[in-house]
Amino acid sequence: MYDYIVVGLGVAGFSFLQQLEENRQNYIVFDNQSQQSTRIAGGMFNPVILKRFTPAWQAAQMLPYALLQFKKAELKYQNQYIHYIDIYRKLTGIEEQNNWWVASDKPVMCDYMHQITYEKIDGIEAPFGFGVLKGTGIVNVSALLDDVQNELKRRNLLRNEYFDYEQLHIHEKYVGYKDIKARKIVFAEGYGLKNNPFFKDLPLMGTKGEMLMIETEAQIPYIVKSNVFIAPNVVKKGQYYVGATYNWNDKTNLPTPQARKHLEEKLSRLLQKPFRVVLQKAGIRPTVTDRRPLAGVHGRYRNLGVLNGMGTRGVILAPSIAKQLFGYMEFGMTLPKEIDIKRFEPV
Repeated sequence: MYDYIVVGLGVAGFSFLQQLEENRQNYIVFDNQSQQSTRIAGGMFNPVILKRFTPAWQAAQMLPYALLQFKKAELKYQNQYIHYIDIYRKLTGIEEQNNWWVASDKPVMCDYMHQITYEKIDGIEAPFGFGVLKGTGIVNVSALLDDVQNELKRRNLLRNEYFDYEQLHIHEKYVGYKDIKARKIVFAEGYGLKNNPFFKDLPLMGTKGEMLMIETEAQIPYIVKSNVFIAPNVVKKGQYYVGATYNWNDKTNLPTPQARKHLEEKLSRLLQKPFRVVLQKAGIRPTVTDRRPLAGVHGRYRNLGVLNGMGTRGVILAPSIAKQLFGYMEFGMTLPKEIDIKRFEPV
């Protein structure tokens, strides 16, 4: 008998596997790769909401633990996933300059928001300068998940198949699925949770995001944020991620010509050098109506857990939320009310 079945191998599923490994729990993973939001997101970590110069929920508190967990993975797999890259926020006028200075004096924000610079960036004009954020960067989640998948395959712990909920049999002390028995099961399926009969009523909206990969002769060493962001491809020099769109209606993973046109038009206003689109990707972000993660267990079946709803900051939030969920399921530790799915139970 396994200790856990884990369904889904995005950043949330990976983070829960780390907790299982650290606590010497044995497990098996199911993932059909139908949900690609983790890989589409680009893995950027930044605890500041750059539209309003405000702190993202719990991001600054959770970021150190997230980086520690990704560092552990680097040591385990002998590969680099964390890439520290400053973010340069293009400022649009004197009012934004003033707002930047005011925000950068506030607690937490002062740890990340630094000076305004008029440094020249190839192909980008910024007459009012850039606000500089430090301690930010990119986690190469795709490379990490590839390494994790390869190890799980080698250990015969990964099943690349659709999880058939009808074949899950729930007992008081364990769950059974086909030829497998486990004490507990955790669903970390991203937007795929909408098809899960045990948790489908949770208010997971899902927001489609699309991004482009471009090639350009412009040399941009930073992540530049304006009406779109440009981020260096940490794997291939001369390539950059450009994103992202937000679509609350389309729930498919298919790239659309409308999103490409939208991103190209915005990028053309920011980047004054020619570029060529080499790739377009789309995925559904697992967003929740109240913009908080989903963690907890089923109201009736206590051996069914859920880990979801990380939104656009999965690389920051998932490691800490996974730790809290594991502590709750194994040791009865209290889950913060803000993330506990009990908040959606009828009063």
